Amino acid sequence: MKLLSKLLSVALLSTLACVSLSANAEDYLVEVVFFGQPSAPLVQGTPPDLDWAAEAVDLEGTARTDVRTIDQTRYRLSNQARKLEQSGYQIYLHQAWTQPLDNDLIVALHRGNADNGIYPIQGLVNLRQENLTELKVAFWRNRSAAELQLQSETPLISEFLHQTRALRPGEVHYLDHQSLGMLVTISR
Repeated sequence: MKLLSKLLSVALLSTLACVSLSANAEDYLVEVVFFGQPSAPLVQGTPPDLDWAAEAVDLEGTARTDVRTIDQTRYRLSNQARKLEQSGYQIYLHQAWTQPLDNDLIVALHRGNADNGIYPIQGLVNLRQENLTELKVAFWRNRSAAELQLQSETPLISEFLHQTRALRPGEVHYLDHQSLGMLVTISR
């Protein structure tokens, strides 16, 4: 009877491991490097709404088991980010995570301390499948007018990168803006 119990336990564990592996086979690894272009003029964009992440999953605080950050040792864009920094670019955010391909899933990323719900660096990523695998991003770099020593009617100055791009898994894609840029890669 003990042997049968052990065999059933091993069989159950093996089945759970296989189910877990097959579920993860559908996950995508998404990695983004959001950066500032050296000596580019400030291009003021649309500031984020206070509820900018209301429909998103906050990567840093989610309890979802199918959306999770990965260890920096597994980052694939580290060399490119290092080369950008060596060339004078400022890296604002470098983050990678796994997620399922779900058209309704929006992942929120941010860096720094929030001021009334607005972070110095914040962004939204939506990976979706229509005919092609598409990535939709909206990223902001937010600074106060006082920090920039600007006379402005609004206390917040935002730079805004917003693009939708068809992606091929395993390739590095560059998203461009006058003062901002982003490297993105997805893989299975």
